[in-house]
Amino acid sequence: MNPANTLLAKIEAARMWSFFHKDWLLQMRTAIRQQLPSEYRVFVESEAVIVSPDPTETDRVLLPDVAVAHKSADARQLGNVTNGATATVVEAEDTCEMETHYSLIIRRAPENRVVAAIELLSPSNKGVGNRLDEQKHLRKRDDYLDAGVSLLEIDPLTQGHRTVPVAIPELADFERIAWTASHDAGRRRYRGWGWNAVDPLPTIDWRVDAAHEVLIDTGQTLNEAISFNDWESLLASQ
Repeated sequence: MNPANTLLAKIEAARMWSFFHKDWLLQMRTAIRQQLPSEYRVFVESEAVIVSPDPTETDRVLLPDVAVAHKSADARQLGNVTNGATATVVEAEDTCEMETHYSLIIRRAPENRVVAAIELLSPSNKGVGNRLDEQKHLRKRDDYLDAGVSLLEIDPLTQGHRTVPVAIPELADFERIAWTASHDAGRRRYRGWGWNAVDPLPTIDWRVDAAHEVLIDTGQTLNEAISFNDWESLLASQ
């Protein structure tokens, strides 16, 4: 197995992806920033989500972004009697975890328009523990494409559901994938990269807009992210 893929698998298994994927996106941001003119701004933007570890129960929204809560098995009903009337009080506890998700957004001055975005998928984006976040992610993806935003989606995770664009179904045959969608002369163009455990990570040529294209060496940026916080030692201590 390629060492980089081995480490990705360990991070995924240790449930530490919510910490690591920001490190990786920041290294991608540095690589992209060096290739674009100054009128382009490259941001890593965040949103908080609540994720329940149990995906089998009924979902309900807790926060404006995405949240999943589950009624506990020991929920109790308490009857309060006042002046002959009975009010039922229901008590329950929710088991949940807070995660922060990050996206890389490229805006162009002076209008501050979003021209491109990178989505580095998290487990909950793929329905692991949170079906609502999976649905939200797919809606967000469609919104980007409908708005003409150039999109790069990277799915280096092996668990969870995977929704591959219908234009490039061959990607479904690989363990890990990345794909881009760009817009040119009234057409949407897709490109995909797929790799398995023994393969090196790809270098992606990504058209940010009609005038600019950048190269993202996902293997190099991954190794830089691993080194920055010494993830190998961190995982060994778990």
